[in-house]
Amino acid sequence: MTRSDLLALTADDLAAWTNRGTLKRAQKELEAGEPAWTVEEEDGEVVVKWGDGVVCTVGKGKVVQEAQCTCAAVGMCRHVVRSVLAYQWQAEKGEEKEQRRHEPWNPGEIRDESLAECFKPTALTKIRNQFQQGLLVELVRSVKPMVRFLSDAYTLRFLVPGDPRYTHCDCAESAPCAHVPLAVWAFRLLPTEKQAGILSTQQRATPPPVELLQTPEAALRECAEFGVANLPRVWCDKLLRCELQCREEGLIWPAEILAELVQQHERYTARDAGFHPPRVAELIGELLIRNDAIASDTGAVPQLFLRGSRSDRLTEIRSARYIGLGCGVEQGRRSVQLTAYVQDAATGSLAAVVREFHHKADEVPLPFWQLAQTPLAVGMSLANLAAGQMLIPGGKRSPSQQLVLGRKKLSLHPQAFAWEQLRPPVLAEDFAELRARLAELPPASLRPRRVTEDFHVLSVAHVQSARFHQAAHAVEALLTDHQQETAYLWHPYTSRGSQGAESLLALLTARGADVKFVAGKVKLTSGGVMIRPVAVVYEEATGRKMLQPWVERDAQLSVSTEHLPATSTGEPDAYPQQLLAALGDLFLLGLNRADAHTARTWSELARQGQALGYVRLAAQVQLLSAELESRSTHLRWSPTSASHHALQLAAWTRLAHDLAW
Repeated sequence: MTRSDLLALTADDLAAWTNRGTLKRAQKELEAGEPAWTVEEEDGEVVVKWGDGVVCTVGKGKVVQEAQCTCAAVGMCRHVVRSVLAYQWQAEKGEEKEQRRHEPWNPGEIRDESLAECFKPTALTKIRNQFQQGLLVELVRSVKPMVRFLSDAYTLRFLVPGDPRYTHCDCAESAPCAHVPLAVWAFRLLPTEKQAGILSTQQRATPPPVELLQTPEAALRECAEFGVANLPRVWCDKLLRCELQCREEGLIWPAEILAELVQQHERYTARDAGFHPPRVAELIGELLIRNDAIASDTGAVPQLFLRGSRSDRLTEIRSARYIGLGCGVEQGRRSVQLTAYVQDAATGSLAAVVREFHHKADEVPLPFWQLAQTPLAVGMSLANLAAGQMLIPGGKRSPSQQLVLGRKKLSLHPQAFAWEQLRPPVLAEDFAELRARLAELPPASLRPRRVTEDFHVLSVAHVQSARFHQAAHAVEALLTDHQQETAYLWHPYTSRGSQGAESLLALLTARGADVKFVAGKVKLTSGGVMIRPVAVVYEEATGRKMLQPWVERDAQLSVSTEHLPATSTGEPDAYPQQLLAALGDLFLLGLNRADAHTARTWSELARQGQALGYVRLAAQVQLLSAELESRSTHLRWSPTSASHHALQLAAWTRLAHDLAW
């Protein structure tokens, strides 16, 4: 009786239960043929006897994690790993086995009777209730089917066809965890003709709390009329009460936005450099968009995308190995946010370590590379973490997928940048497939508020048309995959990150053929897939290396930009960013303090929008401009109409920003 479960396990599966070092040692011993071994199989029980006296037994109906070994090690030792590899080596390698191991399968075919053997009836009832309340999941049918629980940011993989015990999830529970039945039932909802999809398991539509959704609008109008600079503490109290009500109603993402607005107000009153006026405009626009979509409930976007779920909270994670994928930078007026992106090597789930830095108005801001050297732990900085692999004994993860490192000792090791082994869908080898996936997603304001949203690693075959655009002050390049599909790379040149931008330009122009992978945030634009890189992996004679264009310390090769061609569309969201900056200033001072200069500024913005082809957006800008101009000609001018146009424009601008980049 052949143990098909042992044959279905891959080296990656075994490494997920132990570690890469144990796996490599077992493989080396097996290939050397020392010690010698024999395999005995009878009635589903497998016994592997080794020449060094060790005996490993996988009992009938037992999984590999329950294997018994005569050595003194605790847990899944290298002898068990070695025994599984030996069993696979000896097993017949016929076409039937190869087909069984390499064909996609559907976990929805797992019967409830099999689940009942793994879970108690009370536990299954509790899990069923959670399923019916509603989960947002992304499903992929493959050789190792994958489920991403977008509601609580867990990723689960089925390792053996038809066996719910062989799973790997990045939650803190031991396998099989409570996510297994949820995944099985979710796969049953995915149409059979689809290989992948995003769906909600919510069976009963929850009526939208229209009155609660309208409550924050009065506070937002006050912000537009009086400005953050003139709002009292009671304004924050209103938002905090509304935040609590939203959380009670399961409106997690609107509650998070309200909490951020309160944080911005507190930063302003504390004279904190972290206050960023354009961010206020972004938050107001997103809140209005999201609340309107929730109230409309058209079904075009799953409600759990818009609302979030009660499971979106700080969660415990177990020990894991994270692969660094680069460090990105978001620059504010007097603040900088650095984000190191990492992927769980076992499950493929993404996380991020975020640090925010502020500087005073009279201080000279530090270069990005210097900020990236800030220690996270002993011997570990953001830049090192983003370029290495980190082993953590445990930690926590926020609803936005920010990794909260615990106080236990962390270890950081170099990586070989073998990014071919990265887990999909983060790894995108086919640009056309990535473009199709991005086309199905709604704008960012209507999606879960994850730090790692839209982050991908692109497998690159060639780099074409690398150049520096002097007017836009940006490095540009055309990337090609192995199917000759193209993607567009865009990276801004800043004084604080000049070394990295110069190194990136030098690498793309002089050694484009050596580039293997580009990691960063991606967006689907009218011209196709566009990526803002945080890391580039390239080949050298001594092995692969990583370049982080935002936080690179020294320019590896200087390139003159004087005679490079300037054929580019420039930064894709320049005009929406200008509007967000102007709206931020308006929400800071308030409409009541708007003067003739403010009116002229908005009139010029309307003219620019029309010239750039932003017809609908420019029309909204013109409405606000007209209201501001009428203020000087009407003695009893009221800001009511102007505040309405300002709030509407914030929503339109935020949506334009999402669509442009």
